[in-house]
Formats: sequence, C-alpha cells, structure tokens
Amino acid sequence: MRWFDVFKFGCCLILIGMFCLPTETAHGAQAESTTTEQSETRPDSEPNAKTEPAPEPTTESEPKTKPESKPEPKPAAQPDTRHISLRPYRVRIELAFASDCRLTDFDRRQIFTRLPQIIERSAGEKWDLTALKPSDNTAGIFENAWLTLPTSAGLNRLSAAQILQQYPTQSFDKLFLLTVESAGIGYQIAGREFDVDSQQLGPLVEQTTYARPFLAETSFQILRDLFSAVVTIEAVEGDQAIISEQGSQYLTPDPAIGTLRKRDFFVPFFRYLNRDREVKDIQMIPWTYLILEEVDRKHARCSISSGLRGILSSSRRRVEMQAIRVVPRFPETELALVPRGTSTQSYAGMRVQISPLNPQEVRQLQIAAQKESEETGKKVSFEKEYITEELLTNREGTITVKADPSDPLIWLYVRSGKALVANVPYIPGIAPQTAIQVPDDRIRLGVEGELAVLNGELIEEVASLSMQMSRIRSWAKKNDWKKVDGGIRELESGISPRQIFQDKLTVIRVTATEAAQEQRNRAAESRIATLCREAETRINRFLDPTGIIDFKAEIKDLRDLQELDRPKRRN
Repeated sequence: MRWFDVFKFGCCLILIGMFCLPTETAHGAQAESTTTEQSETRPDSEPNAKTEPAPEPTTESEPKTKPESKPEPKPAAQPDTRHISLRPYRVRIELAFASDCRLTDFDRRQIFTRLPQIIERSAGEKWDLTALKPSDNTAGIFENAWLTLPTSAGLNRLSAAQILQQYPTQSFDKLFLLTVESAGIGYQIAGREFDVDSQQLGPLVEQTTYARPFLAETSFQILRDLFSAVVTIEAVEGDQAIISEQGSQYLTPDPAIGTLRKRDFFVPFFRYLNRDREVKDIQMIPWTYLILEEVDRKHARCSISSGLRGILSSSRRRVEMQAIRVVPRFPETELALVPRGTSTQSYAGMRVQISPLNPQEVRQLQIAAQKESEETGKKVSFEKEYITEELLTNREGTITVKADPSDPLIWLYVRSGKALVANVPYIPGIAPQTAIQVPDDRIRLGVEGELAVLNGELIEEVASLSMQMSRIRSWAKKNDWKKVDGGIRELESGISPRQIFQDKLTVIRVTATEAAQEQRNRAAESRIATLCREAETRINRFLDPTGIIDFKAEIKDLRDLQELDRPKRRN
C-alpha cells in the first residue's frame, strides 16, 4: 500500500470521529436531562407516561407532604331489564372441607373440576356460573374459607344475618354452602341455600356417600334438593295470581331441575324499593300460600290461600311482589300460640282443629246443616265432616302438627271455648318450629264470666217474680183481696228489675269495650258486642214490663168474676 492511500485512510478515520463524538455527547445529555425532569415531575401531571418513578422512602420523622388520592367511585351495577323469565340464576357455590374429611388435594380438585361439568350437563343455561367481573362475591364455584365450623353442625347454626354480613353486596342470586366431613367409612355432605331476593336461609339437607369418586355427583344431588324456584307475581285477579318463574325460558337438560309442577307451593314476599330502585326492606307475608294450578313456559296461574284479607290484591308503588317455592322437609312442626302485643299470657288449654277445608267451604257446610236442622227439627252437627284432628295446647301453649306429604296444606281453626279466634292455612314440615299470633282473649273470657253471673241473677229474679205472682193468684182464688192488693203494690214498688239488669249490662259492656279499644283488639270488641246483645235480648224477654200488666189484667178479671158470682150465690 502506498503512503498516499494510508494518508487518505487516516483522514477518513479522523473525520468520522469528529462527527460521531458530538452526537453521542448530545444524546447522553438529552437522556440525562430527561431522567432529571421525570424524577422532579409528579406522575399525575403526565397521565400518558408509560413508566412511573419509584416512590421515595419515608421515615417517621418526615411527614408525607403529598396528599393521598381519593379512590374513584365504583360504577353502580346496571339492573337487568330483561323479563324475569329471560334471566338465568346466577349461582355461587362454596364448599368447606372439615379437617378430618380424609380428602387429598387431588380429590378436592376433582370435585371442583367435575361439579361444573355436571351442572352444565343437567341445568344448562338456567344456572349461570360465569363471573360478571372479578370480585369476592361473584358467581362461580369456590372453596369456603370463612365458616368457623365447616361441618353440618356449624352450617345448621348459620343465620341469614351472618351471610349478609359476609356479603353486604351480592353479584349472585343463589348461594349454596356445602360442607364435606367424614362419616365412618364414608363422607357426609350437608348444604343450605341462601336466596338473595327474599334473604331467606333454607333448611339443612344432608346426604351420605361411601364412594370417594362420586362426591361431585352427591354434591349436585344436594344442590338439586336445595334449589327453590323464585317467581314474580305479575297480576292478581280475585283469588287467582299470574306468576312467572325466573329463567323459565331456558329449558334444562334434566327436567327434574327447576321445573314447576302442579300443586307446588310458594310463599309470597314484598320487596320495598326506594326512588333509586334499591331494596330497602323485605317482608315475608305470613299465613299465605300460592298453589300452582296451571303451568306454562312463561306464565303460570296459582290459587291464593290466605288467612289475611286482600293482602295481594291492592297495588303498591315501588313494591315488588315475589314468591319462593317451599317444600316440607321435616316430619312435624311444633306450633306455638303467642298472644299479640306485650302480653305474656300462656295459651294453655286452647283447641286447635285441623281441617283440609277453607272457611268458605266450612261456611257452606254450616248453611247446609242449618237447613237440614230446620227441615227435620233435629240438631245436625257438621264438625265431623271437616275436622280431621283436634289438638289441645299444653302448659306452654304449644302443639305438634304432623306433616302429610299427600296433602301438605291444612287449615288451623283455633278456638278459645266456643269462640273462633284464628283460622289460617299452614304447611307442616317446612320449618321445625313456628308461632302463630292470636288475639288476647282474656277480655272476652272476663265478659263471659261476668255475663254468666248476670245470667244467674236473672234466673233468680225471674224465679222470684214467678213465685210472687203464684202467691197472688192463690190469694185471689181465696178471695183474700187485701193480700192481693198488697202483693201487687209490692210487685210494682221500687225500680223495675229490667232497668236494674240493663244498668249492670251497660257497665260490663262499656268497661270491656274500652279495654279492647286500648289494645286495638277489634275481634274482641266485636265478640263483646255480640255477647252483650244476646244478654240484652234475654233480659228484655224475661223481664218485659208487659208481663206485669198482663198479670194485673188477669187478677182484675178474677175479681170481676167473683163479684158477679156473689149475687147468684145469695139467691
């Protein structure tokens, strides 16, 4: 290589170095300035920045100078505006495993893997296990971690308030809580259902299996037994109601899941809403049942059986009327009679008559019996035709009513003496214990006692008047007119007996009526008026003043006859 070529090559290297060195220096300065600006500038001022600087460490002696940013409010969940028949059940299932259940991690994973497959194969689209958004209370299948005692005993002690405390907001419609524990050589699975719309916690259902690979199938059988359909009451026509079941438009592969059948029973409840359409209160309607009569895919017709008058017929603003299906799961129910108000009286010795007939049907039998009695002239008893069983309350005021699967609905006629104080429908077996509030009957019983005493005094007075009239007649027949005149004057002297008894009756009626009005006991007030009316009728009948007037006319006729007979005897 010639020296001239070497010289040119060296010059090229020098020129390249002169151009590259300022460029690298500029890039380095720009990067340094950018880093400095980002460290001095807060991230909130550059929302488009992709990287955030690491927070500076703080000590207890250095207070924070940067104000804490307020969390952004979560957007409110949009209500589902679809018809209830098009809304599937959002289901959340939680399984809790006892410490002695002898299940490995593989066994537990098998349950969580197979159970959703069984639900999809049997319930189809009617049960939705898909989470709407990631949260702690969404639909799906999870392992429970908050049950204090993950056994059937702990599940039985659970209350609806504890569930609401655990889930103040719900992104699901049904919550199924299942527990798995050892039972000898097998496994016992227990479960309970919590319905969000009614906020009711269902009864405990238990089942035992001895095959570990079929734990998922057994769990699904319990879910199927626990499931209670929810319907919306869309219209009420007299004693008929038009309902629509949630998710009824989704046909299930297994017809036994969520399918309504004739003679299904529902308990209605009210959901009170505020102006923002948020639920502020839920009220279960007691002693009222809907009985399914006609089933359709979208709508169904039910008959209403209630011990309350017109409870579902009136329209209410911002009130949703729904009902939940109930099934008798207990062999019997302990029924307690509780007085209304603040009274601590124990209703011991009260008769509770059980009948399959409602009051309208009983009234028809009563009218037929009265008509037959008038035609034959004999008293006809019709109670045997509608009373299937009669029970007497014990000292605590309770009775035990057995459940009948063939005819679940019965009518209870509660009687205090001869008075009917309550008549309500009931399905024994849906709860182990329940109570029925009956009016305080002490006022009526007190009135009956006072009227019995007054009736005894009335009998004595009538007997005394009859004896006095009989003596006057005997004196008149003996022509002892001085004694006759004295007896009549004694009979007419003083206050009228009828006025005396009417004054006593007025005191009894006014005192008892005021006591009933203070308790707002209209039933007792009505019975008091009826009893006093009957007593007044007896007083007017037996102490009528016209009786004394007729008696005086009779004595006068006897005297006139005797005066006419005197001349004839002299001749």
